[in-house]
Amino acid sequence: MELLVTLNIVLPWIIAFLIFVAKKDIITNSLTLLTLPLLMVVSYYAYLQNTPVLIDTPHWVDVAMVVYDFGLLAYFLYEGIKKKSFLVSILAILQILFLIIVMNMMNHSSTANLYVDNITTMFYLIVAVIGVPIAIFATKYMEYDEKDKHKFVAIVIWFLGVMNFAVSVNNIEWFFALFETTTLASFVMIGFRKDTEATNNAVLALWMNQIGGIAILIALMILIKINGYYHFTDLLNNPTIVAMSALGFLSLSALVKGAQMPFHKWLLGAMVAPTPVSAILHSATMVKIAPYLILRIAPIIKGTLLAKLLIVTTGYVFVVAAIIALTQDNFKKILAYSTISLLGLMMLSAAVATPIAITASIVLIIFHAFAKGFLFVEAGVLEKVFHVKYIKDMRRLIEKAPLTLMFIFFGFLTMTFVPFGTFIGKWMMIEEVSNFLSHGSYIILILYIGAGSAFLSILYMKVLGVSVRKAHGIAHINWTSLPLRFNFVSIWYYGWLLLITIFIAPFITDFVMPVVGAVSELPEIYADGLSLHMYNSVLPFWQIIGALTILLLIHALPYFVHFKVDTTHPYSCGEVFPKHMGTWSFECLSKYEGYFVAFSVALFIMVVVLGGGLL
Repeated sequence: MELLVTLNIVLPWIIAFLIFVAKKDIITNSLTLLTLPLLMVVSYYAYLQNTPVLIDTPHWVDVAMVVYDFGLLAYFLYEGIKKKSFLVSILAILQILFLIIVMNMMNHSSTANLYVDNITTMFYLIVAVIGVPIAIFATKYMEYDEKDKHKFVAIVIWFLGVMNFAVSVNNIEWFFALFETTTLASFVMIGFRKDTEATNNAVLALWMNQIGGIAILIALMILIKINGYYHFTDLLNNPTIVAMSALGFLSLSALVKGAQMPFHKWLLGAMVAPTPVSAILHSATMVKIAPYLILRIAPIIKGTLLAKLLIVTTGYVFVVAAIIALTQDNFKKILAYSTISLLGLMMLSAAVATPIAITASIVLIIFHAFAKGFLFVEAGVLEKVFHVKYIKDMRRLIEKAPLTLMFIFFGFLTMTFVPFGTFIGKWMMIEEVSNFLSHGSYIILILYIGAGSAFLSILYMKVLGVSVRKAHGIAHINWTSLPLRFNFVSIWYYGWLLLITIFIAPFITDFVMPVVGAVSELPEIYADGLSLHMYNSVLPFWQIIGALTILLLIHALPYFVHFKVDTTHPYSCGEVFPKHMGTWSFECLSKYEGYFVAFSVALFIMVVVLGGGLL
């Protein structure tokens, strides 16, 4: 197992280094393609091993991590001074001071620094199956009017190794180092184009995510002072004596990394980067650390005031981010807000921490990763091939980009309708919440889930409604040829989403259930053949296939259906007036965004102060 864990972490770094040094297209393209089968094999074999496993590391690795920690924070300070950012500089100084205190407080522990369970191996597979195709996509994307292709692709692949390392650590001080390494990666990638807008947004991401790093260091100081622990497994093995204030600060770091309001601006700012950056941040890396961390501490916070405040906060973001998304015109920003929204639902489910809720969280993590990788890839195709970035430019998109629109349509369907996993996750949460309706504090859950789901459905249909409009009398659709690598990645995601949807019942029982078992007891979910059973509810296989068939037919209809309209008025002497199809405008909601964000600040404070027991 030690070898497999090492390979999952180190292989992407080695490949990234070779790409960075070689700087030749044939080597970059070949090594990136080779990364897909390599990481899939090593992640799959890691998944097959018996877990959980604690892995000891040599002393020199511990020393190297400490040196790396201080070096990374020194670099943040350097960038803060260089970019003339007071916030980046002062936060870097605070982190250095807090880290010195933590290192002086830490006593030797015999607990292993690496911990690999089914949650870890699940993320290995997500990184391999969903993350690597984005790097393949980037090898072609960067050939369109972009610079430093080899450097960019190397950074993307290196980031995959960082994510694998982050989900493998047991030592919370190491987790802090990897948490801030993802901050470094986002800073470098968001600012990759080096123009003023990119630099400003990279600095924004840097200082906002450093707040999460400070929260982890404060949590460490509390844990070491009160409990003498600084490993996740020690916390889980002694849950009754863990300082709740420390868990409050760990939760705060998750909310920051998950771009929950009011810290959502850094993820929106990432939209200025090359589109593969958005794809990798939203699907396989970075923001997924947020639900991962809540899942790690879920058994300890279950049923506590902290958990209830997390539910209120993330549920609020789930609804409000979906509402704000309705006011956006930029396609990537719409996808970004929907990510912020669904991250809220993932963390909400993890905070509820019942077996069904944990299952829902994991199902949402997996299907959201596939869907967002898929949709951001299509956004990159629209940007580079069809020069479309805004919804207003997507009118009659079906006439020139039918294949890309079909993929976008399918991606939105997977985020909305039965039998896809995102719908299944919401269904699970509604089923679970129905058991809590006698508890007044949980009634808000059903309102959150219903309202958030409705607004997201409206959002996706709004985009599609504009895109499928055709000109009156169009006889045929012009098929635009797309690069092979673009088509490969699109079909890759399309095929995987179809496969795990058709076999959703065995996928949940055979793959998701072992992951749930790493966090909680197993829920009353099982597969009867290819039908899914949960409590007294059943999703028969014939309904899965029937719903999927209908949706596949629906997403092909716009290519064949022509709507004829009368384009003359009775008193116009036969003069033809053009007809314009539009969509509902939600611009009126944008004026309330400031109030939404202000309220989220209050919720953040409640999570730390009240949930953490600081008062």
